[in-house]
Amino acid sequence: MKAIVTLSSKGQLTLPAAVRKALRLEQGDRLEISIDEADNTITIAPIANIETLSARISSYVTVIEPVIDVDDYYQEHRNDERAD
Repeated sequence: MKAIVTLSSKGQLTLPAAVRKALRLEQGDRLEISIDEADNTITIAPIANIETLSARISSYVTVIEPVIDVDDYYQEHRNDERAD
């Protein structure tokens, strides 16, 4: 997808709605701008927020049941320390 935008007097760009929709951008999202001086081009890419990163990482994480109950372990060792 390509789009033509105009630079405002304040140096601002408005991303067209089609671009925002395609990239699922919302107000407040952060974007990274990279400049390639050899090509005289800029690249604008969204920076993933913590919720997005969390969702991506969670697919690699498996929640397992603990081998022992933490409360039972704590009580048992706490009683051992008092006996000493």
